[in-house]
Amino acid sequence: MGFEKFDESGAGRGRPAGTEPMISLRKSASIGVNRPALEEYFGDDEGAVMYYDEDENRVGIEPVPDTDADEAAYTVSVTDSGGTIAPKAFLERYDLVPEVTTQFDPEWADDDERSLIALPLDSPSGTYGSADDADDGADDADDADEE
Repeated sequence: MGFEKFDESGAGRGRPAGTEPMISLRKSASIGVNRPALEEYFGDDEGAVMYYDEDENRVGIEPVPDTDADEAAYTVSVTDSGGTIAPKAFLERYDLVPEVTTQFDPEWADDDERSLIALPLDSPSGTYGSADDADDGADDADDADEE
């Protein structure tokens, strides 16, 4: 028998891309957004304003057109496999940098003034890697695809 071509690699590092929207808080103090979450929640928006709800223990992300739309906006860096937001100061300020990259199922939540993408921090959907793994940023958005 000869070689058989593997043609289900999808986006990313040789594994099928997740079909469900997923957003990850990374131990590198950044946020990974998989391709389905980018398409469903961000569309053409290239900026994100960060919020924290201490009472409900949730992160809120407000997609905005770009960083000029709000002085508090972070850039959403987009690749073929997804996107990255790098709100290190926000994550450190609220002590939200996890020891292990942690994945969440995002959902829309209405605040009094805006609609936000909510990440329920008490209900993670999974983790990726371990606290001992070297985190050199090579996984970028791909860790949000792990399911």
